Amino acid sequence: MAGRLLTLLTCLLVGLLLAACGQSEADQRQAFIAFLQTEVLPKPGARVPQPNAEKLTSFGDYAGHYAVITRFHERMNASVANPMQDAMSKGMPRSIEEVATRKADIAAVRAGFVKMRDALDRSVATADAERDALKQPADLASVYAATYDKLVAQPVATFREIFPPTDDAFGAVLELAELIDANRPAIRFNGAQMEINNIALRTKMQTAMTAMTSKQRAMIEAQQKLRRMVYGG
Repeated sequence: MAGRLLTLLTCLLVGLLLAACGQSEADQRQAFIAFLQTEVLPKPGARVPQPNAEKLTSFGDYAGHYAVITRFHERMNASVANPMQDAMSKGMPRSIEEVATRKADIAAVRAGFVKMRDALDRSVATADAERDALKQPADLASVYAATYDKLVAQPVATFREIFPPTDDAFGAVLELAELIDANRPAIRFNGAQMEINNIALRTKMQTAMTAMTSKQRAMIEAQQKLRRMVYGG
């Protein structure tokens, strides 16, 4: 009886040890590589899949490597993507009358883009530092580098492309607002239209409006490029 109990305890102990050692570092690394190669890299756009708890466990310590990327996206969404979407939907005037009446608001929105750009720089600097501190075997390093490029470097580069045309577009709106302010007595608003009798001023106003429209178009094209990068297509 005692011998049988000892054998049973030995088997249980061996089973526990095998379970504890069931996933080697190589197994964890291969599970992480497989996830990146099948569920991240082939997918269109720059979306960040969220593995379930079981899958994260299978990555072992490499789950922390993926967390570098997910934390970056959390920071970027909170300080850049969401504020930018809100600014675009509320900031750009929808009529000439709004250009004339919302100059301070438009200037504040334009200043907010500077803060977003600074926040993006800080976010990617943090992610780059965390990535540089990772220790990765060669087989994982190449796959991770491609993933980091897809989910961090490319979104950052595309966001950075948006800031100049966006600043130009809002700057053109403010230039038009300044022109309107400087010539208030000579301008009469009739609904969505402006009535200007002075031919020289009318020409100036038309030139400013044409410049604003052109720069808004460039901003919209940059936004469309960002959407294609994020969602694919």
